[in-house]
Amino acid sequence: MNWVTIIWSMVASACLVLAGIHFLVWCQRRRGWDDLLLSLASAAVAALAGCELWMMRAETTAQFATALRWLHVPTWVIILSLVGFVRLHLRAGRPWLAWTVCALRTLSVLLNFVVGQNLNYLEVARLQHIRFLGESVAIAKGTANPWMLVGQLSLVLWLVFVADAAITVWRRGDRRQSLALGGSIVLFVLVGAGQAVLVLWQIVDWPITASIFFLGIVVAMTYQMTGDVLRAAQMSEDLRKKDHWLDLAADSAGVGLWLWDLKTNVISGTETARMLYGFSANELVPVEKVRARLHPDDFDWVSRALEKCSREGADFRYDYRIVLPDGSIRWFRVLARTLLLSTGEPEMVAGVSIDITDRKRAEQEIAQQRDQLAHVTRVSAMGQLASSLAHELNQPLGAILRNAEAAELFLQDPSPDLDELRAIFADIRKDDQRAGEVIDRMRALMKYREGAERSRLDLHLLALDTVTLVRPDAERRRVRLEVETGPAVPPVHGDQVQLQQVLLNLLLNAMDALDDNPSARRFVTVRARPAGAMVEVTVRDTGHGIPVDKLPHLFEPFFSSKPNGLGMGLAISRDIIRAHGGRMWAENNPDGGATLHFTVPASSEGGRGERVEGRGRKEQ
Repeated sequence: MNWVTIIWSMVASACLVLAGIHFLVWCQRRRGWDDLLLSLASAAVAALAGCELWMMRAETTAQFATALRWLHVPTWVIILSLVGFVRLHLRAGRPWLAWTVCALRTLSVLLNFVVGQNLNYLEVARLQHIRFLGESVAIAKGTANPWMLVGQLSLVLWLVFVADAAITVWRRGDRRQSLALGGSIVLFVLVGAGQAVLVLWQIVDWPITASIFFLGIVVAMTYQMTGDVLRAAQMSEDLRKKDHWLDLAADSAGVGLWLWDLKTNVISGTETARMLYGFSANELVPVEKVRARLHPDDFDWVSRALEKCSREGADFRYDYRIVLPDGSIRWFRVLARTLLLSTGEPEMVAGVSIDITDRKRAEQEIAQQRDQLAHVTRVSAMGQLASSLAHELNQPLGAILRNAEAAELFLQDPSPDLDELRAIFADIRKDDQRAGEVIDRMRALMKYREGAERSRLDLHLLALDTVTLVRPDAERRRVRLEVETGPAVPPVHGDQVQLQQVLLNLLLNAMDALDDNPSARRFVTVRARPAGAMVEVTVRDTGHGIPVDKLPHLFEPFFSSKPNGLGMGLAISRDIIRAHGGRMWAENNPDGGATLHFTVPASSEGGRGERVEGRGRKEQ
């Protein structure tokens, strides 16, 4: 039985089978370049085995020299393929060393065809037949080619490259892969290359059998790749189970999961997602069908946001409304993100949709209740000012009555003084306007409104209007009010009634804190100043301050530092300021009394240094 032929044929066949398998895998997964490199290496080992068998069966020195010359071609393919495999699969190995190995091995192949009969022999003088596996095989005797050192240097550097990559993988923590792949390559290359060097330098009489050892490398690589495939299959199975669990969890939570394929422009989703948007289980859902169900008020901005998400990869995190086929309107909270190809191009958009209709309704109810509570608080505050406002109204009304009586007496004269009558009517009109302004301010604060009406406001004028409302009460309490603003204070963006309510509440609290002070120390000062993108407003009093133990709880609902207080004024004021995008806090003054602060965003319209009529002066 010819064992040499059988063994080397089996080696070549096994390598060709592995080459075919990995090539088919690469055809199915074109991005798996390590499969293609392993396929090339396996085919090259099969060719190497064929060259070795050719050499062992050579009958002339020319045949042996030719077979040895062509043996270097598959060897070159094997080395380059394995260098690339190590770089791709292990993600290790120094690039400069890899390029050096490839360059030296390529140079040795070129020298193989231009110097001597081949890279190893300048001349094969004769063939010697020895017994190997019970048969007679040929080995060469001749003059060694000194350029063979180039090829052997490439083998040494190749070993260093693989060993360095294995050490890197070991240090990275993947010791199994380092030993199974890096260790096996180093071992088989060291034994196979060492045997070939001893034979080619004619130190031992033995045929070249490098293909046997390279087969070991291919098997180790295939084992590693197969293990990766098995682990990937297990991970895929685990992922499938987790996806199933995720679908169950999402369905139980009412969360719809969906994918928007940007190539086909079709959206696929879970059963819950289809149900939320009103689509049947088997219905094809192009993205235009979903857009057609957007609420008319949300259509434009949602379409723009989706376009930006799909084209630029921007995250989509918005609440919008959907009009279902039955005409009902649902609120959805949608979170979506673009998935990119390895080239960086958008491939699909993955997202989740949550029905938040009930939450939106609850928020609207809470907002409505908050508006109602704020209205009650305003009415309560106006109730505190009722007697003072009545006195404020009595003055112009009394003056109107007295002027009307005087005009009536003048008209009884046959020749009334018309100039005097004109002066009387002018006084009546002036007093009427004064009373009307008081009533208008009261009506603005007493009127119930739903929601906020934001606009560009002049804080100085707003403070003056509020001070005008409380001035009669301040005069009754002998409290001195001051409003101070500077020319650099910009307009703010907010709701006039709500901000006036906050300021009114702070002024009343400040005046309440002065009840025990002597008349000479009853001061309340309202100031406004720029604070970055905000405007800070302070209301400062000269009272006894806020007890330290009560200061942290000052803005809590139903907490009051006054004996008869409801504890809702400051809590509502803080909520109003928060809704405006600002904050509110309190502190005691070093020289006595307390200061309440709040901030409001400056209006984006107009310049910061813009002067507004009435600014920069002090009102007392």
